[in-house]
Amino acid sequence: MSKIVDVKVKVLEIPLKTPWQTFLYATATRAHCVVRVVTEDGIFGYGEASPAAAFMGETAYTMETVINMYLKQAAVGQSVLEISRINDLMDQVIAGNTSAKAAVDIAVHDAAGKTLKVPVYVLLGGKSRQHVELAWSMGFKDFDASLEEAKEYIRMGFKIMKVKVGKNIEEDAKLVGKLREIFGPDVPIRMDANQGYTPGDAIGLLNRVARFSPESFEQPVRKWNLEGMRHVRDHSCGIPIMADESISSLHEAHNTIQAGCADYYNIKVGKVGGLYRACQVAAMVEAAGYQAAAGSNLELGIGEAASIHFIVSQPAVCLPSDALCGTGLHTANLVKNPMTMQGGVLNCPELPGLGVEVDEGIFK
Repeated sequence: MSKIVDVKVKVLEIPLKTPWQTFLYATATRAHCVVRVVTEDGIFGYGEASPAAAFMGETAYTMETVINMYLKQAAVGQSVLEISRINDLMDQVIAGNTSAKAAVDIAVHDAAGKTLKVPVYVLLGGKSRQHVELAWSMGFKDFDASLEEAKEYIRMGFKIMKVKVGKNIEEDAKLVGKLREIFGPDVPIRMDANQGYTPGDAIGLLNRVARFSPESFEQPVRKWNLEGMRHVRDHSCGIPIMADESISSLHEAHNTIQAGCADYYNIKVGKVGGLYRACQVAAMVEAAGYQAAAGSNLELGIGEAASIHFIVSQPAVCLPSDALCGTGLHTANLVKNPMTMQGGVLNCPELPGLGVEVDEGIFK
């Protein structure tokens, strides 16, 4: 079996077209950590993750250090096809750091697919669906700018408009109400507080917007407050609650599902530890009878491709996903053949590995 002989890391800071803001943070650039795995057969596999410090407790720069000091030793010398073993070894050498592990795991999957000459989704079990329906995630802007962005992306074909909330109940309810007035009943509106509310205020917002029929309310309270999120779910006026930051690892996902905190789950490949762990989380969600989406940490073409392979392969990940936001928000990309949406849906690449051509200039 083809063994891994080297792991290289590169951090690139890429400007955004406009500043990005959520309850947790605001930024005008994004640092991306790109990993290149090299096998003894001369095959290159690429991975990427781009966490925000306030969101994951990692940055591209901490990832660089962790990969070089800990994860590289776990991967080098292993067969590129022994994906589960590599993940276990990464967990043994350092706890947490799931975004750093995700970048390595994605690169290993890319190299494994190229070694076997199959798309990555084949390694994940094959296709459970032919294409991915997309949602658009809209950061904080002033009221009028938010309305214009929402109208623009719905015109482009996105299936769901996800709006960031968490400023205050009045402003958030006003925005959701106006969007419902503009779009009518046919465009689902997903709210995402990024942990911005107390349980009481989250329930207060739900009471005000229930008549606008939101599709779901994502991460209303702090990630650690499972009791609080369950309380919100119990008083949600029938609006589904979605967990995101509360499922930042395999074991957190288990605890959140067991606690009965949510109806939907946002499984981000770059958040939970990579494709291998994301599939494990999806299996738990499926076994519990729930549904999931796959979100974005503003990854570019490598991370986006990994998310699409994940979505098409997992039955539980059936909700429209905001997995293609990074390319639309950045001024440059990491790949020469970025994926493109048509009519609000995206087809998975069919070339071996992730199916994207990475700009090798990154490592020069």
